[in-house]
Amino acid sequence: MSGWNPPPAPGGPPPGGPYYGPPGPAPYAPPPPRRSSGAGLIIGLIIGIGLVLTVLVVVVVVVIGATSKHSIDTPPSAGGMSRDYSTESRISSQINSQRSIIRRATGYQITDVKTAVYGVGSEKYLFVGGTGEFDPDDLYTRFRSSVTSETSSNVSTITIPISDAGGDGKAVCSSVRNRQSSLVTYSTAICAWATGSSFGTIMPVPDTTSLSTARSYTYTAVADTMRRMRADIED
Repeated sequence: MSGWNPPPAPGGPPPGGPYYGPPGPAPYAPPPPRRSSGAGLIIGLIIGIGLVLTVLVVVVVVVIGATSKHSIDTPPSAGGMSRDYSTESRISSQINSQRSIIRRATGYQITDVKTAVYGVGSEKYLFVGGTGEFDPDDLYTRFRSSVTSETSSNVSTITIPISDAGGDGKAVCSSVRNRQSSLVTYSTAICAWATGSSFGTIMPVPDTTSLSTARSYTYTAVADTMRRMRADIED
């Protein structure tokens, strides 16, 4: 008949167009993968760079400390005492003896040796020191041997390591006991410090013309004076 359409064949598409499935929401699709963040990598790099810089700073400090150079000077005052030129001019034998001790103690490596006497009233101290290239670890053995070689038979010495050198490096003191007679004995001390580039000694040289008896000194007292004087003598 005209205008009549036959029914669709079994299994064929429904009227009005193709059929794609039952009506309703689209089936679930997984979300796209998350982009990996670079924050962790950046933080790791920052930490790594920080550690490297820290190591470099430590190395630089150690190298600078190991290669630092000291200088020795004899200023107008040291350790709270004024320089005494008049005493320097009349104790040449003691100065020469101290020079011999310091040369042997440094293996004759000391250069630019300087001497000075500082004092207040009858209390005076002789400084002898200089610069060069030294091994502070050798100070105890070399200084002990050098002081013993310079002293006479009626003098006994004991060398003691000092824990506080008044700065970097090492320090020792030789306690000296001088027997002038069977009844008269006095004690003094010679103290020294050494770094990789400086060496100095301090010894009491009291003005005996104003003293009725010999004055004795302990090595601890001389070591304390050495530390105070070193702060003004060494740069």
